[in-house]
Amino acid sequence: MVQASADRSREAGTARFSFSVEATAAGEEAVSVSGDGAFDAASGAVSATVTLPAQAGATAPVQLRLVDGTAYLSGAPLTGQGQWVRLPLEAAGAAGVDTSALDPSRQLEQLRAVADDVREVPGVTVRGVETRGYAGTIDAAEALEQLPAEQRTAEAEQAAAEVGSVPFTLYVDEQDRPARTVVDLAVDGSTAELSMDYYDWGSDVDVAAPDPATVTDLPTGAVPAQQGA
Repeated sequence: MVQASADRSREAGTARFSFSVEATAAGEEAVSVSGDGAFDAASGAVSATVTLPAQAGATAPVQLRLVDGTAYLSGAPLTGQGQWVRLPLEAAGAAGVDTSALDPSRQLEQLRAVADDVREVPGVTVRGVETRGYAGTIDAAEALEQLPAEQRTAEAEQAAAEVGSVPFTLYVDEQDRPARTVVDLAVDGSTAELSMDYYDWGSDVDVAAPDPATVTDLPTGAVPAQQGA
């Protein structure tokens, strides 16, 4: 179990988050994904509840936990109610899931490393917090270079080339911690907007692995090969 005290939380970087994704493919109905959760950047622990679209076959929200180098997933269509599948993070990395950057408190610094046109824009109030705004475009190829070598595959490079530049807006609090990020993607006629809020910085975060009796390993071959960055 991961238990962060308030003092340690402020030092390590803990917060709660919520997000929404609106995606539209050419000629297709829009698809929405949303969720919320909490993280502890020092330990890499994350807990999230994700609501998938009906098109994905989900009848209830999917639960995700990252604890001690292992991902746990629960919910249709992966498992029955109260059951979990276990996925080591190295397997998640092989599937194209980047788990190396679990510290959103460094987001402004990281974006400046992959965007040459970061500029200030008017701030907004996010959940009662006054913010400063920054906008720019992420160079997908440059962002790929920031990932571990094992994730910089030919397929990932091709995907980054197709994505090209990605517009973003980032709002940060007085300590440069993100309060909201908005990212827009457009590839081959498909578009997606990801909006993510971070709040309650320094709050206690308690993430535990599921009861072992409810956990099974994801079957071999169930993890798809990496298709992109």
